[in-house]
Amino acid sequence: ASVGLAYYYQESQNQQVLINNYKSVINNVAIKVNLGFDYGNGTTVWKNDTYVPIGYSMLNATIKVAQVNYTVYPYGIWVNGINGVFENVSGNTYWIYYVWTNNKWEMGPVGAEQYFLKNGESVKWILTKF
Repeated sequence: ASVGLAYYYQESQNQQVLINNYKSVINNVAIKVNLGFDYGNGTTVWKNDTYVPIGYSMLNATIKVAQVNYTVYPYGIWVNGINGVFENVSGNTYWIYYVWTNNKWEMGPVGAEQYFLKNGESVKWILTKF
C-alpha cells in the first residue's frame, strides 16, 4: 500500500508541475477578462474569466463568446445585434460598450474594434437608450 501511495503522490506532483507550466504558457499569450451583456430588459449575462489572446479587441472578444451582427463602415464597425437582440433605431436603443473604470461604468472611448482589452478588465455591452 505504501508503494502505491508513493506512486500516486509522485504522479500528483508531476501533474501539478504540468499545470503550472501550462498556466505559465497561457499567461504569456492570453489575458483573462470579464465580459457582460445587458439586454436592457433586466437580463445581464456574464462571461467571467474568459481567456482571450493578448491584443484582442473588444469586438474580437465579443465575437468569441457571442453571436454578433455588425456593419462595417469606412470609419469603423458598428455592432447592430448581440445574441439575436438587435438595436432599435426608431426606439433610440443601441448596443454600446462600457468599461469599468474608477468604480463606475464609462462609455467606451473608441470603437469596439479599436479598444484593446487589458488583463483582468471588466467590460460590458449595454443596450442603451438615447
